[in-house]
Amino acid sequence: MDVELDYWTSRKHVEIEMARCATSPEARLAHQQLADRYCAMATQTEAASSVGLVIAQIPAGFVVNDPRSTTIADAIAEAPHGAAL
Repeated sequence: MDVELDYWTSRKHVEIEMARCATSPEARLAHQQLADRYCAMATQTEAASSVGLVIAQIPAGFVVNDPRSTTIADAIAEAPHGAAL
């Protein structure tokens, strides 16, 4: 994810520089809009990276739709080794 985040961030910086160097208002606006899109993509990538970190921290014994863990705020009940879920 770091590579993708770096890509979108670098594209944003390039477009900001292109907007500064643009000679016409139309070109400046086009580059500013692209910079905004790249910024949104970078934000989205960063958020997806955070979700991945949260998912990676879920214990292997967690079962989706298990009535023992109904919400994200509930403690995750882990079954002892060898116990059937």
